Amino acid sequence: MNIIQDKILVVTDSDSKKIISNSVENVSGIKIFEADSENKAFELIYNHFFVLVIIDETLDHIDLYKIGSMLLSHKDTHNAPLLIITDTIHPKNFLTDFQALHIDYILKPFDEQLIQAKIKIFFELYKQKNAVEQSIDELDKAYKKIVAQHELVVEEEASRKDLISRSAIVANQIQQPLRSLQGNIHQLLRNSEMSPKIKTSLSATKTAAERISLIAKKLLVLPGKSKLNKADYGSGPTNGHLYKILYIEDSDEDFNIFNHFIKRILNCALVQAKTLDQGKDLIASSKFDLAFIVHKLPDGTGFDLLSRLNQMRSDIPVIFTLDKRNVHLGPEAVSKGAFSYYIKEEISSANILSIIYSTLQKAKTTQEITDAKNRIVMISRKDYLTKLFNKRSFEQALESETSKAKRYSIALSILIVDFDNFKSINKIHGYDAGDIILTNSAALIQSMARDSDVVCRYGGEEFGIVLPNTSLNGAKMMAERIRKKIENHEFQKDSLVIKLTVSIGIASYVPDTDTHYSSFIKRALDALRSAMDDGGNTTKTLII
Repeated sequence: MNIIQDKILVVTDSDSKKIISNSVENVSGIKIFEADSENKAFELIYNHFFVLVIIDETLDHIDLYKIGSMLLSHKDTHNAPLLIITDTIHPKNFLTDFQALHIDYILKPFDEQLIQAKIKIFFELYKQKNAVEQSIDELDKAYKKIVAQHELVVEEEASRKDLISRSAIVANQIQQPLRSLQGNIHQLLRNSEMSPKIKTSLSATKTAAERISLIAKKLLVLPGKSKLNKADYGSGPTNGHLYKILYIEDSDEDFNIFNHFIKRILNCALVQAKTLDQGKDLIASSKFDLAFIVHKLPDGTGFDLLSRLNQMRSDIPVIFTLDKRNVHLGPEAVSKGAFSYYIKEEISSANILSIIYSTLQKAKTTQEITDAKNRIVMISRKDYLTKLFNKRSFEQALESETSKAKRYSIALSILIVDFDNFKSINKIHGYDAGDIILTNSAALIQSMARDSDVVCRYGGEEFGIVLPNTSLNGAKMMAERIRKKIENHEFQKDSLVIKLTVSIGIASYVPDTDTHYSSFIKRALDALRSAMDDGGNTTKTLII
């Protein structure tokens, strides 16, 4: 599908084409395409990207439902924006039957000013959509870059620690036979009957053994050992912030030793947990900057706790604590979710400060990745103007809540709110006034909602509200509060004061009838349409 901006497709009679052409002649960069049949229109829509498709349903050879079905049948055309020209309010049924399409309509006769205003709205929506998509692309690129950098750092760190760990294990294994060799050499050198040649060779062997011993001691210096001072960390963990650290260790002696060293170099509140369950409960109920987890606990292992933290989706940075005999478990701990590992026998203030600093830096990078991902998700779910959730989010929330209502036999209701005569507001006072009314109304409705309620912008001037655990009577009360709030509110644009009303359609979940959330929505929309047909400024429920 070739994407070319600023194109309008027109399927109308000659008089309407002339009005449309005149209305956009002063707008640069717009090209008008014409079609004289449904098939020709569909072919053009498939091969071009149109900011707007304008179709006159009053033409004898145009079947609006055929066009709607064709558009919905293909993934590249199901979201084509439509403006229907009609001489009756008949398209409202079409709007309900083809909710997936982006549709508006205009009544004949119309003038250049009105059609120009309609086209302007679609252009603004198109620009906003492009801005959102561009933001998502930029955030996605940033997210992928951060992920790639993070994975590289993790891979390099794991490889480095694995190499050091293996070296330390080998060095540790060398110690005993090396000490035995040095002892034997010492005994042989004390033999006065040994020839000078053998004695010289033994002395050289002793020197080599001493060098091997020195190398082995260096290999036993494990990750985290550092000569850095507080000043070397800049804005790191010594910046005056009070850190809350959880130390999961059943030995009071080891805890007191750790507390002695850490208090010398870090402003922190150190909390001890002696069992796996105590540690899990503390992490679930309190906020900690990081946690030290010992390998062996009375009711399990550190690996068990790492597994539970993963199940809890806890983001607490973990430093795994080991003794030298179990140093080979360090890389495994990192692979299971620990940020790093720490050797008890290597304890020192500088060593502790170093490992805390590196762990907090990794945690910061991880949080940046999570935040970038969350921003991408939120942009795709929010309405650009009102900052409420969009129609897609409304349907997702309702689908989820309908499943809960069915499973647990709990109440569920929805409201669809629409303004009475909103189009006259745009026509008389301009679209800026309409935007002000929408944003202010969104804030008013959101202020009346509970934390569990989901308030969305459902359509152009429609709001959808999901009310979990709410009966029909409760939904009626909420709807009436919203209706009165809007009726009594004074919307202001500069010195202009605007008063208007809303109609609200109400529907409650019926277990045997509402097998899918779409039937739920249709009943609320039917109730809304009935309320507006009765004169507006009212709430209505259709009983089935």
